[in-house]
Amino acid sequence: MINSHAHLDFDDMNAIAENAVAIVPSIGKQNWIDVQMYPYFSLGIHPWLVEIHTQQDLNHLEYLVKCNNPIAIGECGLDYIKKVDKETQLNFFVSQLEIAEKYDLPVVIHAVKATEDVIFLLKKHPKVKGEIHGFSGSEEQAQLLTRMGFYLGFGMQIINQKSTKIRQIVKNCPLEFILIETDDHPNPDDLTLVVQEIADLKQISVEEVVQQCDNNAISLFNLK
Repeated sequence: MINSHAHLDFDDMNAIAENAVAIVPSIGKQNWIDVQMYPYFSLGIHPWLVEIHTQQDLNHLEYLVKCNNPIAIGECGLDYIKKVDKETQLNFFVSQLEIAEKYDLPVVIHAVKATEDVIFLLKKHPKVKGEIHGFSGSEEQAQLLTRMGFYLGFGMQIINQKSTKIRQIVKNCPLEFILIETDDHPNPDDLTLVVQEIADLKQISVEEVVQQCDNNAISLFNLK
């Protein structure tokens, strides 16, 4: 199984990160180096952390992308719940979309209460493809994003029976556009619970979910 989004470099995950098949996203300059110890990593600046980054950091990010062969740009995006300057978030997100476009890389997007603005900006960069990880938007937004060719990442939030909206989106979303993840959940092995839940919601086999979601990750991120 390919875990499309797991912060394996975080301290509380080090003990169980060995031999994991996962895409490890960076959150900013503080772990651009750390994530490169993993076979599959992405480089970006998380919206929570844009205020501690500068234009010089964006320039350095592009340099690292050019020299170190990440499989994606990210984790980047917009988060309107956090008290982080909106204009700064937008500027950093657009800059990273431009880097993705320039180097023909997919993006790993964090979008919280900001999916509409994310869609608006993605339409301005039609060559960019990627994943909305930990998807939390609406059914309509999910349908629009998949029509645009974007994948939706789902993790442990779908295990909660009370998460009726997101569980319904998983049920309705074509399996060809779903990626599985554990994000910052301390046990990446719980990916099996996510797979089982998707299989139950769609009334298909676990094997079918694993095979298709793995193929999705391989296709999007051009995994070898």
